[in-house]
Amino acid sequence: MIFAGRYYSLLQKYIPESWENLVEVEEGEEEAVLEDYWIFKPFVYVRIVEDERGIRYRIFEPSLTAEEYELLEEIYTNLYDILILRDLRISIEEKAEILEKAFRDVLEIIPYELDDVLIAKYNYYLFRDFLGFGPIDPLLNDPYIEDISCDGYKIPVYVFHRKYGHIPTDVVFAEAELDKYVQFLAQISGKHLSHGNPMIDATLPDGSRIQATYGTEITTRGSSFSIRKFSEKPLIPLDLIRLGTYSAEQMAYFWLCVENKLNVLVIGETAAGKTTTLNAILMFLPPNVKVISIEDTREISLYHENWIAEVTREAVTEDEKEITMYDLLKAALRQRPDYIVVGEVRGIEAQTLFQAMSTGHAAYSTLHAGDIHQAIYRLETEPLNVPRSLIQFLDVVAVQTQWTKQKVRLRRCKKMYEILGIDPNDKNLLINEIFSWDPYSDKFVQVNPLRNLERIAVIRGESPEDTIRELRNRAEFLKYLMKRGVEDYKTFTSMIHSYYKSPEETFEVIYEEGKLHELEA
Repeated sequence: MIFAGRYYSLLQKYIPESWENLVEVEEGEEEAVLEDYWIFKPFVYVRIVEDERGIRYRIFEPSLTAEEYELLEEIYTNLYDILILRDLRISIEEKAEILEKAFRDVLEIIPYELDDVLIAKYNYYLFRDFLGFGPIDPLLNDPYIEDISCDGYKIPVYVFHRKYGHIPTDVVFAEAELDKYVQFLAQISGKHLSHGNPMIDATLPDGSRIQATYGTEITTRGSSFSIRKFSEKPLIPLDLIRLGTYSAEQMAYFWLCVENKLNVLVIGETAAGKTTTLNAILMFLPPNVKVISIEDTREISLYHENWIAEVTREAVTEDEKEITMYDLLKAALRQRPDYIVVGEVRGIEAQTLFQAMSTGHAAYSTLHAGDIHQAIYRLETEPLNVPRSLIQFLDVVAVQTQWTKQKVRLRRCKKMYEILGIDPNDKNLLINEIFSWDPYSDKFVQVNPLRNLERIAVIRGESPEDTIRELRNRAEFLKYLMKRGVEDYKTFTSMIHSYYKSPEETFEVIYEEGKLHELEA
């Protein structure tokens, strides 16, 4: 198994702690530095720059002279047999020990005396290429990067950066190198890529989804690959508040909706952050409830025990059966889940999902649409064909958008709506706009009363005033968690579970541990 970044802590054992930097940063002419940061100190450093050609992503790794690079190639040749490490079913710690020992054995037979700095550099490249993903390993380990794509021979690899959108990198593959590399990606994904089978859709060992082609028959500019990264550390609701995508009050409203099994649809155009938001609000799930998620590509990541994560499967051979979202959703309903999550509705599975809403299942999904009217039109027409009588069981719709401010791409919840049923007179959906985003002030405004709170009050067995008070308490709770510095999704989920068990006691813990006077500062 190969996991990007998993070898970092193992590699650190072989370098002195005093070393701060093993890279040489080359200053480009007439380029402005927009941002720079370490991915893996002291080996991998990134700089986002802008010049007359536009914004670029530059990677700095340990530099080698021509002679040092030739020696590294010779070491690789001597370690050829160690390639089997990629297929061995042993821990990465054991693989690292085997690799390091083999490297030391090679050092004994080569007729050169290497200093500690060069040995550390060689160690990095060996670990990167044998235990990581090779040339694109830094990209897979950059938390700001969501997608990586290579369009062909001698073309810069592009990334989708959370702040800067699609930008080129300085990673470029030659023809033979790229052909070999896409075959490597296919191999570690358990697939075969060749002239006879020139296209694959697969999952990398770290959970990222890859689509790759081989040669020039399908993609005329050469072999290609596109990777949609899977994040082992997803953004939490606090991150979306920090980033300005949602307010604390909106997240508190989501929290009450999720707890009380109201149905939610997150819509938006491409790269609007729909799945990120969906994953974040699912962290408000009550403990112990049964959850089934269904996706084409594994993106949902929860800290929840009673959760079945399912993905579709394509039929590669005649002997294999294709398993679609519709198949998985039908099977899921027979398992009595409390919550059903569909990564994105695109086809006939939408009808089954909305039927599940009408029978009391809590359902959560995303849809590609620019506004609520487009969303309703898409739901009612081919290929989804959801009747309006079922759409009325949808409770909340959040509309997300991408926004560029001072060359930085941001995501915002443009609108939030409640669907309150069907007007008996004109048969149109009753839609209540509750939140709107003002791009001039970059603030969120509550437009109308939150009518769903009346339903939630009935479910909770309390007055609407008490529910409004609880909404405010939860918004304050989220703000306290932010000030306390909660960033990990497991820690966040544990705090939400603690709140469910005892709100007052959990508040007290935050007051005491966070030192309230500092929180209010």
